[in-house]
Amino acid sequence: MFRKFFLVLFFWLTIIFQLNSFAYEEKESSSVPPNVGLSLNILGPLFGLYSAGVSTYVSPYVQIGLYGTYFDTRNIDPQVTGWQSQIRLNLYFTAPNVSGIYLGIFGGYESVTIKKNDNKSDSYNDLIGGFVPGYKWAMTKKLNLLLGIIIGYMYGDIQVSPEISFVYSL
Repeated sequence: MFRKFFLVLFFWLTIIFQLNSFAYEEKESSSVPPNVGLSLNILGPLFGLYSAGVSTYVSPYVQIGLYGTYFDTRNIDPQVTGWQSQIRLNLYFTAPNVSGIYLGIFGGYESVTIKKNDNKSDSYNDLIGGFVPGYKWAMTKKLNLLLGIIIGYMYGDIQVSPEISFVYSL
């Protein structure tokens, strides 16, 4: 029931964010991108996945950033505890203040323990990497919402998971 509620809430929030982005979107292809962006993954309280990062634009369409994630999913099977650190390069196909498609490439390191429902645990201390295709909604000049699919090697195998995060530019 909680998951159905989350999916309905997510659907309506997506529609609201899209309508909001139409109100604030500006076609400023010659605008200078912001120097520093702070990101926060909003899946944390729901799934026990807390992620934050800092990034900067190296050109109007390329952004590089450092991200850290802490896992503590005690209420979800399988239970995951540990951390990840990532360096990521995002390529945006639109100007900084315009909604559009992006592609991220990431690499990093993880140290996680996964406790499965049969009380067996697997620990992973290894390199991670992959890519993130997604969509950036320009909500205001300083606030973007990134919605993507993370596809890559994590937890000792190929994983697919959602990315829902806000990026605020200073």
